[in-house]
Amino acid sequence: MSERTQWIYKSKEILKPILETQFIGVSRAILGLPMDHFFDRFKTLIQASQNNNFKQLFLESYNRNGIFRGIFAGFSSQISIQLFKQYYRWPMMILIPRLYMQILPEKIKESAPALHKGLAGITIALFESFVTCPFERVKCQVMTQQQSKSVLKYMWEHDGGIKGFTRDLFTGMEVMVLKQVVSWTNYLYWDHRVRYYFKRHPSQKLTVKEIVLCSIFTAIPNIVIVQPFDMIKTQFQMENNDQIKNLSIWNAFKKVYYEKGIPGFYAGWQMRFCQFMFQALLTTPVMDYLERLHGVAQKVQ
Repeated sequence: MSERTQWIYKSKEILKPILETQFIGVSRAILGLPMDHFFDRFKTLIQASQNNNFKQLFLESYNRNGIFRGIFAGFSSQISIQLFKQYYRWPMMILIPRLYMQILPEKIKESAPALHKGLAGITIALFESFVTCPFERVKCQVMTQQQSKSVLKYMWEHDGGIKGFTRDLFTGMEVMVLKQVVSWTNYLYWDHRVRYYFKRHPSQKLTVKEIVLCSIFTAIPNIVIVQPFDMIKTQFQMENNDQIKNLSIWNAFKKVYYEKGIPGFYAGWQMRFCQFMFQALLTTPVMDYLERLHGVAQKVQ
């Protein structure tokens, strides 16, 4: 076999799983986007307003700005964010754990069988925090603003030039990194442990019942552990953030605790649980399929 032929085969071997995971991931995002945004919109609104009355917030949003600029405020930003995220997320979720499985020593893999998922979570979180922080900042601003307006134009006019504008776009970057590391490592760890608990061998498919149970058991620790960090992220990135944007993360946590107590960290948890369950019911079977096709399961059969 010539060197050119070997190069072509090698390129196909690398590109095929990347393109397949990208296509399936983007398709899954498009399918779930309207409902996903609805839950995310009102979770963020509850966190920003500290008003847990979903019906009241729903009616206020509708009466003030209608359906598209009220109920679905930030949907255009969400489309951009989610399509961009899914484009890189799925190849990273499937292929990075496989990479860590290849390079970790056998003794470490035996003593910490889910370590490759934790390391993959940290890698994805650091990358995602940097590239999506400006999008998340704009989305959160749009979702929590009282009157519909061009957020980017407003920020540019009030931030005093390119330096202030750029700094404003990356508001909440530190807490976003922290939240993403906790979220990704927690999700990939529990998703891995729960899914493989139901499997007799790595190539086994999950039943519908097992997919539902995996979604529930993955959602519960995610809500308990990640929700406080998500709450603080919203406080930094929402519209009226003057009282918190210059605080350290620790002082922001203390401020929320002194004002609202422990329940303040879990504002909007009902919306987040519904959102996570909806996401997990779509993500778990896709994740399991792609992992059996291109990921860790393929390597350990």
